[in-house]
Amino acid sequence: MRVYQGKDSSILPIRKHSVEDEWLCRLSAGQIHVSVDGNEMDVDGHDATVFFIVHDGQTFQIEKGSNDFELMVFSVSRDTIVTLYPHLGSEANSALYYHDFITSELMGTEIQQMLSLGFQQLQTLSNAHNMLEQDKLQLHLLIHIYLTFYNGIGRVRTKTSAQSFDLVNRFYELFSDRESYLHRDTRYFADRLNITVRYLFQVCKEETGRTPKELINDTIISEIRHTMLTTGLSFQQISLQFNFPDQTAFTQFFKRNTGMTPSEFKRKYK
Repeated sequence: MRVYQGKDSSILPIRKHSVEDEWLCRLSAGQIHVSVDGNEMDVDGHDATVFFIVHDGQTFQIEKGSNDFELMVFSVSRDTIVTLYPHLGSEANSALYYHDFITSELMGTEIQQMLSLGFQQLQTLSNAHNMLEQDKLQLHLLIHIYLTFYNGIGRVRTKTSAQSFDLVNRFYELFSDRESYLHRDTRYFADRLNITVRYLFQVCKEETGRTPKELINDTIISEIRHTMLTTGLSFQQISLQFNFPDQTAFTQFFKRNTGMTPSEFKRKYK
């Protein structure tokens, strides 16, 4: 996380040096003149905080700005992007990339409030360097920020509500409880949220483009991969840790969701 202030003229120009990174930006005051892939425009944060995304592959720089501008930048690495995008679904991915440069200026009050909350939580998380499960919580926040941008692009078709936003957030938060990794059925999560399986399916599909089952499996696979690469546990031990009936069931689940066996994955990445 970096904060740039216009009163320090020595910071200009500000450039995104790595085209592989994405920038999530919050302009909380002042005005900046930006160049995105050679196209120049002004972003004005005098009347209200403005949020915008600079995608990987895009060039971006700020040549000048008012003396009172204050810009907060969260740099998202390529590795995080690769992890993030499967959670968003193809519809959201396409919508975000079809719009070269997106600001929240015309997205409406509800979208602005959601983005403000997401950035506040992201800032708190960035300042808590020793927080447990930091990477996982950061991923959940990024998912919501990106989906909020996606739903704010076309206000006439916006389907996000504060209620569904909160529900998806609580669904992801369940994975901060280690007990959740012992379950792979949607009903367990619906019961924890006190809603029906059908309603959980509907909200997840609308908000992420993916089913609850796909999201559950993605998250569990991510945790299994992390365990395989950072511990010396055997496949048998890992299968027991994640509550599989036996190693064969574990291997089948892993291959079905990754396209390779645990042994093949470990040989390739460790």
